Amino acid sequence: MIYSVLQQKEVPITVTKEIIKLYDDPSDVTRYTVHDAEEPLIHIGYVDLQDTKDGVYVVFIKSQHPNHYKHFGQVADQIELEHCLNRGIEKPYIHSVAALGTHVQHFLRGKRFINEKINEFLASLTKNLQKGERVHTGKLGMQKMYMPINMINELKEKIKLNPLLKGIK
Repeated sequence: MIYSVLQQKEVPITVTKEIIKLYDDPSDVTRYTVHDAEEPLIHIGYVDLQDTKDGVYVVFIKSQHPNHYKHFGQVADQIELEHCLNRGIEKPYIHSVAALGTHVQHFLRGKRFINEKINEFLASLTKNLQKGERVHTGKLGMQKMYMPINMINELKEKIKLNPLLKGIK
């Protein structure tokens, strides 16, 4: 499920999977494309993942219609974890790099940065943040982040109720 701005409600989604070969990297990238279940031709966004020994590296996530669908990051987080669970990794290390200006969104969703000082800064910055208020964090640059165990455990419970990758090989 994802929130549709046009319908002002949660709508069902479907997910497809394909393997992508990168030109300069021998590793495969798995792309999960998220579709509106009622409008299958609408690609809501995609999640590109590169397998690691103990989890996955999130190469890229892209919300293709951010004005029409909200909370794509939450869908991406669930796909990242489900991908690892489907590989038999129960306690995966899911890591990525925050794009410029996305630090607050990732932090509020539960991701944490390798640099603890950034986590402390974002915690104080977001403490009194009002709904809809924007903060520019581009000066933080590209920062490595990970999915902490408490977020993994919360997502596992959500996956038990509503898996997104069920039946995808």
